Amino acid sequence: MTKTIFVSPKAKKVLASVAIVSVVAGLALYSMPVSADPFAVFTHPSADITQNSAVVSGELSNLGGRDSANVWFEYGPTESYGSRTNTQTMRNLGTFQATLSGLNACTSYHYKAVADNGSSVVNGVDRTFYTLCTNDQLRVILEAIPYSGPAPLNNVDLKADVIGKTAGDVQYWFDCNNDGRWDRELNMYQGPSSSYVSDNLCNYATPGTYTAKVRVSRLGLSAEDTTTITVTGNQPTPTPTPSGQYTLSVNKTVQNLTNNTGFLETAPSNFGDELVYKIIITSSGQVAAPSVYVKDILPSGITYLGSLTIDNVADTRSITDGILLGDLPAGSSKTITFKGKVQSQEFFNFGTNNLINSALVYNVGLSISDTATVSVVKRTVAGAATEVNTGIADTLLGSLLLPLGLAGLIVFLFKSQILGLDKVATVRKTEVDNYRAEKKLRQLIKKRK
Repeated sequence: MTKTIFVSPKAKKVLASVAIVSVVAGLALYSMPVSADPFAVFTHPSADITQNSAVVSGELSNLGGRDSANVWFEYGPTESYGSRTNTQTMRNLGTFQATLSGLNACTSYHYKAVADNGSSVVNGVDRTFYTLCTNDQLRVILEAIPYSGPAPLNNVDLKADVIGKTAGDVQYWFDCNNDGRWDRELNMYQGPSSSYVSDNLCNYATPGTYTAKVRVSRLGLSAEDTTTITVTGNQPTPTPTPSGQYTLSVNKTVQNLTNNTGFLETAPSNFGDELVYKIIITSSGQVAAPSVYVKDILPSGITYLGSLTIDNVADTRSITDGILLGDLPAGSSKTITFKGKVQSQEFFNFGTNNLINSALVYNVGLSISDTATVSVVKRTVAGAATEVNTGIADTLLGSLLLPLGLAGLIVFLFKSQILGLDKVATVRKTEVDNYRAEKKLRQLIKKRK
């Protein structure tokens, strides 16, 4: 049965108006651009620093809805920069780097990563590095780990790298907000170039840009440095790959090459022994770990010999300055080896010297480390004297009892008649007495004549 619905002319006009409005609204919504994440680039820490060059790194974290972007670095002795690297075109998200050359020795340089996607230009944060010095100066480089993240950003580590040419006691002062109030102070003996990480020191509750500061002092010389920490709001913001999606682990061991031991967590060693350190870094999780760095500052008592290899391939860089390994894909690993040598005995204190050094692996999201120990024993004078043979169980020729033993043996032999020495002595005494009596008799005869 068919039903017929009658609609009045007025109702028809209303329905037609509603339909037109709906179509127009739908077309408007369809034609509106889809909201894209903000275009962003990050500046990563520098590495492989020499007197005249350095390697800088950045990360393109979002294209801002575009297909590609041009990236480069600006750098110079001030925040005005003045120099820039060649442009690189990137069509995929990830890290990029450039080598800065022709730099001045013992100089502070600023740098930042820049990206242009055709519709806008964005800048990474300003960072600094110091080129190596040619004379006996003291420098310090401060780094925050992590150096960015959403609020509240808590338990930030401050890592200070000290560069110089003389070992001695280093006094550290750390300030999380560069407000003149030191949040941590400490003193420790370290080698000419050393590193210290002040764990879980700084907390930043609200969004903003913060500045942390470090001051160091050694043997009358002092140095300072600052670093920037960027704390974003809680709304979705472009950030590097979250650390929860990737995992890094590190294992460090040491081999005494002189004694041909295996790779151990603790290797007993002697003065002048040659060592080989091994560091294995493993990446796991869902995605690649971005911009991974590794650094190892040997303790006082160990001399760095170089011979660096990465996955059995020789590398001319120095691990004590920090090395950029780049992105580590999930499921991959890097094996790093280098050589060291134990100092001569004059360098050590008496007793057991445990030379512990740490391999630090880090990127924008995390910082991990592992240690290996070289154990060196320097014996005291008293300890050395106890090694002289003094008992019956030791060799008689080296014993202090030898003279007493010989004297006792002679007395025993005389008294015992085993060798007939008593008879020999009696005969000898009779001969001497007869000789004396005969001599006296001749003298008397001569006087009577």
